[in-house]
Amino acid sequence: MKISLINGSQKTGESSSGIILDRLHDLIAAKAHEVKIYKSGIQFFDTKTLKDIISGEIIVLAFPLYVDSIPSHTLKILMELEKAIKTEQSKNIMAYAIVNNGFYEGQQNHLALEMVKHWCEHCGISFGGGIGQGAGGMVESVKGKPFNKGPFGNLERALQSLVKKIELKENYGIQYLNPNFPRFLYNMLGNKMWRETAYKNGLNKKDILTRL
Repeated sequence: MKISLINGSQKTGESSSGIILDRLHDLIAAKAHEVKIYKSGIQFFDTKTLKDIISGEIIVLAFPLYVDSIPSHTLKILMELEKAIKTEQSKNIMAYAIVNNGFYEGQQNHLALEMVKHWCEHCGISFGGGIGQGAGGMVESVKGKPFNKGPFGNLERALQSLVKKIELKENYGIQYLNPNFPRFLYNMLGNKMWRETAYKNGLNKKDILTRL
């Protein structure tokens, strides 16, 4: 079975979406499947790449949450994929989605996952569900380390379960995940990061607290 993994992050370098897809790739690669990761960065896929993506039976789309929604860059990719699917009449596809956000709660991704579901319906393909991961920014901090040894042990287990459904081409449903990390510490570290960034850009505490 051919499986297309799409990194929907607009980052040209490392990204949480990319790290998650790399792990998913490793979990699938040992099986008897053809698996390929597609990354566009700030560019868009050409016609040949779009046809290659939809020539398989499975699409897994990973992307970061932007304003509770799908990033405009990723949305453009979905629009182009829809055109290709309808042109090539590729209906025998099941799509899954993995969305990560900067909030602590994975539930924050529910609207974006709902949008992917509606996109699948509009394309005439099947939606297999997906994962909504909270504290996505922390994923980059565990790059190169086993997911099951740290704050994303539940993500590791979810990805393993997702692989089983992908291989059977079955519906996974929707699972929302929070990190195995205290919320107050996450908020504390997040505030510290924003303050440090503000200070580097010449702002003081009064500027940070100013309301527009």
